[in-house]
Amino acid sequence: MVIKMIIAIVRHGETDYNKQRLIQGRIDNVLNQTGKQQAKTLGEYLKASNETFDVLLTSPLLRAKETAQIVGSHINLEITKETDLLLERDFGPFEGKTVEDTLPFITKHAYKSKGYEDNETLLKRMSDMVSAVHKTYNDKKVLMVAHAHVIKSLLILADFEKYDYINHFVGNSSIVYFDVTSDRISVIKQIDLQ
Repeated sequence: MVIKMIIAIVRHGETDYNKQRLIQGRIDNVLNQTGKQQAKTLGEYLKASNETFDVLLTSPLLRAKETAQIVGSHINLEITKETDLLLERDFGPFEGKTVEDTLPFITKHAYKSKGYEDNETLLKRMSDMVSAVHKTYNDKKVLMVAHAHVIKSLLILADFEKYDYINHFVGNSSIVYFDVTSDRISVIKQIDLQ
């Protein structure tokens, strides 16, 4: 019997770095007022849609944790676990730089640089994360709060031909649903409330 699980993964709400189009990576910024409102709007949407989840996992970075707390408060779900597996890509030397200055480098699929978590490494980390979550919560509906490149990695793992890190947009407080089995991940839908 194939055991399916649903993973719904939310991108954290807006931070000032997002607003200024700066690379955040592992920089531990908090949500700004817009980001708090985005999380509240998503929480209200999930509640109004009668969405229920069994588990709430989050990246330990403040912007993700705060989003998870706000969303969870609307659907009566507390954070089950913080996990480093959901940390944003380590952008290393690019952290704090503008998105425009960084894109010419990171758009190259095989780009490598000291301190930068390259695509191959990030995709392996996300594949390991999905396997670990499936093993632990295989019959559950799991809500996660994480970061843009984490979500884009899952999209790429689901369909390498369709998705990449540059051309597919995942906005702040967007939620993407995945169907997961032990050997496959597929995209169900993406909801953007912005």
